[in-house]
Amino acid sequence: MLINYKCFWLILFAIFLNIMVIVSTNAPLPVRKAQLTGMSPRATLGFFENRIKFEKTQMWTPKLLAKREAAPHSAPYIVSIQRMTPDNGLVHYCAGTIINEHWILTAAHCLTSDEVVESSLIVAGCHDINGADEGDCVQVRAIDHYVRHELYLGGINPYDIALIYTKSPLQFTQHVQPAQLPEQDAMPVGSGTLYGWGNISMTLVPNYPHRLQEADMPILDMKLCERILAATGLQLHETNLCTGPLNGGVSICTADSGGPLMQPCCNGYEDSYTVIGIVSWGRMPCGQKNSPSVFVRVSAFTKWIRDIISSSAPNK
Repeated sequence: MLINYKCFWLILFAIFLNIMVIVSTNAPLPVRKAQLTGMSPRATLGFFENRIKFEKTQMWTPKLLAKREAAPHSAPYIVSIQRMTPDNGLVHYCAGTIINEHWILTAAHCLTSDEVVESSLIVAGCHDINGADEGDCVQVRAIDHYVRHELYLGGINPYDIALIYTKSPLQFTQHVQPAQLPEQDAMPVGSGTLYGWGNISMTLVPNYPHRLQEADMPILDMKLCERILAATGLQLHETNLCTGPLNGGVSICTADSGGPLMQPCCNGYEDSYTVIGIVSWGRMPCGQKNSPSVFVRVSAFTKWIRDIISSSAPNK
């Protein structure tokens, strides 16, 4: 009987590792030390050795996701959400997308701890979250108010969407621009581009880049995605969006949470992009075969977003 119990716990532990979801935690990621005088995001180097090696080589290996460094400031709508740590360091833990000068779109699971949110800042216009070479293009704002979707229950449940309000408006420049919202209930097809500073490791040992990464991700048929996830006991919701590739090597990962999946849009407007997805959850280690990346489908919430923006803004 004792042997049976041991087997049971070993099997349970293996299952836990296999379906661990990529939702942000409040556990600190590797700290980027920064002086906060004047709300400056500039920071000193402070990375693990394996991350330094990746910066030197910039080569894909079987242990690293096939993401690539984005061209500096090619995604001016993305922001880094960073927590102020007790040693006066800023730590990136989630991302978001600029909707207008006051509002940022992100995942609800990034905002489940009031304590963390109160000690967090929005950093816009940043390519290198170390801040070493960013000059005056970076804008830092406080989180003055936020709204999580009222139906979000936590974890990998649906409705994982939220809005952040900053009283001091962002100043739109070449490096800070809003993204477009999709039409309500539009169903994206083709592929999208993921942007973020998330983990690039395909193992349980994390590897966090400090320069913005991007990856092209094919959009999967929902019924196919449902079948794949159901085989591992996970459920998909009609308001979700799934991406591959199913042969592995590319996926969302920890600290990509809340960040955007983008598509070009708006014929006649150069360099205009629509945010079609918000990073929500997936399996770890990242980049496994037959492990779709799960996003919030933004078009399921376009009306909700506009209603919140028009009715929930605090007094300026």
